[in-house]
Amino acid sequence: MAIPGEPPESPGWARSPDAKRPVAPDFPTRQVLARRLVARYAEIINEPESLVEALLRPLPVTLWSNRLRLSRDVLQALLERSGLESRPMGWNGDGLYLPPGHRPGQHWGFMAGLFQMQEEVSMLPVHLLNPQPGERVLDLCAAPGNKTAQIAVAMGNTGTVVANELNRGRIPAIRQTLKRLGLMNVAITVQDGQSLPARVGMFDRVLVDAPCTCEGTFRKVRVPQMVSDAFRERSARVQHRLLRRAVQLTRPGGRIVYSTCTFSPEENEAVVDAVLGEFPDALCLLPARVDGFAAGGGLSGWRGRAFDPRLSLTMRVWPHREDTGGFFVAVLEKRGEGQLPGPGEDYFRPPAESPDWFGPFLERLGMEPEVFARVQPVRRGNRYLHFLPADHRLPRAPAPDMLGLPAVRRRSLPLKPTTAVVMLFGHRATRNWLVVDDQQCAAYLRREDSDLDPRQLEHCTGPGYVVVQYQGQVLGLGQLIYDRERPRVWLKSLMPRAWSTNIGEPPGGEWA
Repeated sequence: MAIPGEPPESPGWARSPDAKRPVAPDFPTRQVLARRLVARYAEIINEPESLVEALLRPLPVTLWSNRLRLSRDVLQALLERSGLESRPMGWNGDGLYLPPGHRPGQHWGFMAGLFQMQEEVSMLPVHLLNPQPGERVLDLCAAPGNKTAQIAVAMGNTGTVVANELNRGRIPAIRQTLKRLGLMNVAITVQDGQSLPARVGMFDRVLVDAPCTCEGTFRKVRVPQMVSDAFRERSARVQHRLLRRAVQLTRPGGRIVYSTCTFSPEENEAVVDAVLGEFPDALCLLPARVDGFAAGGGLSGWRGRAFDPRLSLTMRVWPHREDTGGFFVAVLEKRGEGQLPGPGEDYFRPPAESPDWFGPFLERLGMEPEVFARVQPVRRGNRYLHFLPADHRLPRAPAPDMLGLPAVRRRSLPLKPTTAVVMLFGHRATRNWLVVDDQQCAAYLRREDSDLDPRQLEHCTGPGYVVVQYQGQVLGLGQLIYDRERPRVWLKSLMPRAWSTNIGEPPGGEWA
């Protein structure tokens, strides 16, 4: 969601030939920068020294369980078995805290799509958006994709999530997150959110996690940067246009959540205040409050400008209050009366594909047809058939960059299911599945082959694709290969190259 700030005007700044950001040998220390940041907001901050101290501490590590696959309690037990101690979030039924410095991204469960790492305050906007199964929801500024994934999981992989992002270079990261978590109810579009066309359709809920000056991310960035007031004002103009478009694309009775990761009132209260004034009969402000999470209300004014008194219902999160990053959230509801003119309810419906595409799952893996009763196969390009939920309502424009979950490789014989869809439905396999041990799990994640013990093959019918399981969870797709001359049977890892990593040691080591 974030866009970089501008470097301070200093004669010492230069651009390194191999770096994307300006660098300077005389750049101020983190402590100096923290004090400068706090000084700008001295009139609205209680306990400024506590805030400086908080900005200089590392953030706790936080994550949420993929409830499509397992509960938080089961995930917590898996992490504990690998030596990662965690404790539950009080306000978020899927969230867990880990101590600073832990690296859960190297745990096998991350590669298997069992959880997603995300900063705690970054989880708040979707919690307040409260998306429901079967709805149509827009994430207007989707990168890097964590909130899109939260929305899709909260909707139970049903309905429609349109994840829009202006920067095409950030789309691959969103794609990989959605595939790893097994999310098939998302369509990705690449468009400037300020001018998203009316043919995208109307939405029940819209999230505007706006690009901003990112002051609230001070604790996690390596080189914090101070930005100018002029840059804040430019950001605010973009944010205002994004929020305005969100209002226009929300159906009456729908909800809009506006959020930033900055302290700047110009980008927070001032933006919401302006939109409330622009549409006084169409919008009301709802309380942005979460039971179990302490946060302050919005400001009544800033630098001589008074805001709508209702801005006290918005949420301001200060790092020294809950040991988090900084954040701002506003929750708006679009009234039924005085509704704004908007697009109609005409959605694109792709032609239905033959149910024969379910063959690899029904025949090889022994899944029952009802597993796919609410799944719609869609032809998308020449490489893959994609799975969508049956109640998915696609935008007529812009054309999605990615649609649903790649499910079957069309040009392979026999037809090859993707690892992503096997991770989602693999637990329903009744044959051609096997359980790997610690060493084999590590090899699988490194895309290495493993010899198999004959006892591991009791549920397998012969060479071909198999569902790979570990500690009661689906790791992904593998291929059984029989060498009858030696004789030998081994497992070929089909872990996607984009997900694989140099894991290191098996359970007992740091990655486990």
